Amino acid sequence: MATLNITCLRSLVTVASFGGVRRAADALHLSQAAVSGHLRRLEAELGFPIVVRQGRSIAFTRRGEEVLREAYRLLGEHDDALSRLLGPDSGDLVVVSTEHATEPLLRAVVQVLSRDFPDRSVRFRFHRSARVRESVHDHSADVALGIGDLGHGTRHIADLPLSWVGPAERAPETGKLIAFTAPCAIRERILASEAASGRRLARECIDIISLLSAVRTTGGITALPQTRDREPGLRRLGTLPPLPAIPLSLATSRRLAARTRDRITSALRETWCAHR
Repeated sequence: MATLNITCLRSLVTVASFGGVRRAADALHLSQAAVSGHLRRLEAELGFPIVVRQGRSIAFTRRGEEVLREAYRLLGEHDDALSRLLGPDSGDLVVVSTEHATEPLLRAVVQVLSRDFPDRSVRFRFHRSARVRESVHDHSADVALGIGDLGHGTRHIADLPLSWVGPAERAPETGKLIAFTAPCAIRERILASEAASGRRLARECIDIISLLSAVRTTGGITALPQTRDREPGLRRLGTLPPLPAIPLSLATSRRLAARTRDRITSALRETWCAHR
């Protein structure tokens, strides 16, 4: 009987969240070979391809998208079970983050936690911001990075500028709008924009890889934070009306001391200023 390894599923979800193997490997502090090996192991267990090459990028197959949905569900149940069995104050420190947080920002969080908790490992979960918000409300996250208000104790870190992007290899079809499924702050910015006036969404996507693939293959346009608008196969569109920025926010568990929360806040703001 085939089995689904939790570590491999976590790599799969991270690849989907960050739009590729290299960024996923950086976020997980693993080698690219290790992350690629996790994907191959899942494919070997299931007996069908999950991802395919698309130029310099990758895309999920139709069955791969089904695996991804199950991976999100299984990881959520697995992590919730561990929290119930071991308690919130034991085991790894959990950082739940939006896929729009850059690798330098994530590394800054790890550096603070590793200094303040040298005997505990740091584990990442990557989700859309609605799920990040849930992790704050149910106290399953020690550190949460998301878009907008995350609940009690939310701290503003930075405003992420948005850019319109379209396919690099063909003329963009500006009437064909592509966005994440609701709820999503970027989606709201797109639908409220002048470019969306009188138009409906041509496609809705559940993750960043599906979104990028849809833009490349259909010729449609979307909006992305400028931290990731240089994706392979895409180009920035400077002729469309500008979009308002989205706020990157921090929330921490009461399990962390105030000094740790302050150090994380300072580290994130300094890192953002240094890398923007």
